[in-house]
Amino acid sequence: MKFIERQDALTEVVEALSASEWVALDTEADSLHHYVEKLCLLQLSVPAGDFVLDTLVGLDWKPLLEALSRKLLIIHGADFDLRMLRRAHGFVPSGVFDTMIAAQLLGYEKQGLADLALRHCGVHLSKAAQKADWSRRPLKEDLLAYAANDTHYLESIWKKMEEELTALGRRRWHTETCERLIQSVSVSKEEVRKDRPAWQVKGSALLKGRALTILKELWHWREERAKVLDRPAFKVLNSEYLIQAARWASEHAGEDIGLMPDAPRNIKGELREPLNEVLKKAQTAPLVEFSKPRRGSVPNPWTETSKQRFLALKSIRDAAGNELKIQPSLLATNAVLEVVALKNPKTFEDIRALDCLMSWQLEVLAEKLLKPTSA
Repeated sequence: MKFIERQDALTEVVEALSASEWVALDTEADSLHHYVEKLCLLQLSVPAGDFVLDTLVGLDWKPLLEALSRKLLIIHGADFDLRMLRRAHGFVPSGVFDTMIAAQLLGYEKQGLADLALRHCGVHLSKAAQKADWSRRPLKEDLLAYAANDTHYLESIWKKMEEELTALGRRRWHTETCERLIQSVSVSKEEVRKDRPAWQVKGSALLKGRALTILKELWHWREERAKVLDRPAFKVLNSEYLIQAARWASEHAGEDIGLMPDAPRNIKGELREPLNEVLKKAQTAPLVEFSKPRRGSVPNPWTETSKQRFLALKSIRDAAGNELKIQPSLLATNAVLEVVALKNPKTFEDIRALDCLMSWQLEVLAEKLLKPTSA
């Protein structure tokens, strides 16, 4: 393993990449330790060796990124890594083999990288450094070795899983799914959520009126505090407690948040006074409404018939997934089934025109989904 932190050494890495048809890739970030997430390491493996690149030093990354853009990237759970590279450098790959997606399509019960390394290489990978602060320098040798192992075995895993996918007739399934992944990470999460306020965290749709307004005030307070402390927002107060506090405070106006049942220690301690100030302000703030995300080209309102149709589609999807011994959501997510239920396509061409299912999903599922849509 070579640790790269100089431009001349990076040039050697680019030369090594150029001689290979594939590159195993992983990244490390500091999202568990800082408010603004940074790309801290880039791990690469090719036949010439393993490289761990310090992405926090001021190097010219353009030659490396251009070389990577021409290669098949072997990544485990590529979504996070590709989003980090896009955010940091605007990078979008041309081809990806995601070993986690392969494990899902093969119906593996255990799908983590360590599980795959044990299954296909007989190697026990350590998980000890999963929560390390990768922004700290200098990095110890054991951390560098841990980072390098994240890509060292990916070539062997890739080759064996590719054989299994081919044997099951699912190689094209995997290719199309990885292509869809590349398309999805080419759009930032901020762009996806641009019609939905960031303070509408998971579970906020269940709140109404004053509770929803309190949630908004609490969220903005948490963001400002996280910035000042340079800590991830969830480490100031997780969203579950924001929801709980908003609901309780709306029902107990003017009462001390420290009296909230099952309140965590920090709410009863150092956050007690600042939270009470926020809640006092929120009680008189203008009421807000929940902004529902747009459903694209699905203007149809829900009816009792379409709700029953959705349940029938879900049952069909689940049965098909169980028959193939894969997670049913790989065939079609609930969001996709909602579109089908609302649009009620009558023919194969109709369902394909919805453009919400990949071609392999259409082949496996479309005919079955069309049966209840005639209702």
